[in-house]
Amino acid sequence: MSLKEGMPIEFQLETLVKQEGEQESFLYEGMGQIVEMGNWLYLRYIEAETAVSVTFKLSREGKMTIIRRMEQTSRMTFDAEGKGMAMLPTPAGLMEIETITHEMLLEFKEKPFAGKVTLHYELQMNEQKLGDYRIELQFTT
Repeated sequence: MSLKEGMPIEFQLETLVKQEGEQESFLYEGMGQIVEMGNWLYLRYIEAETAVSVTFKLSREGKMTIIRRMEQTSRMTFDAEGKGMAMLPTPAGLMEIETITHEMLLEFKEKPFAGKVTLHYELQMNEQKLGDYRIELQFTT
């Protein structure tokens, strides 16, 4: 089985959220799938707690997109060089927010195929900081 056909993975995702002086940490573990399409790796899984489908779209060139498929799909783009954007659902509809990437590390190992993604970013709207976020994703086939 190759990455181009898709392979099962085991993953661990830790998220740290800092907003308005408060800090929360979330840990998700489970099984998913990884597929290579062109220059991108697509890591997909279903969040056990919410049944939300999550996709991490990873590029070896320092770009990343996180897609959460819910009633309204959220999409966040990140660029190791700086700014990206997020479309996040709110009660009033989708809201566009800017993502500012402070750190993005993408590390991959070939045999067995495994990886680690570290992302530190902040969200801004109208140049006002909404929060600091840190994601650490580790996976292995």
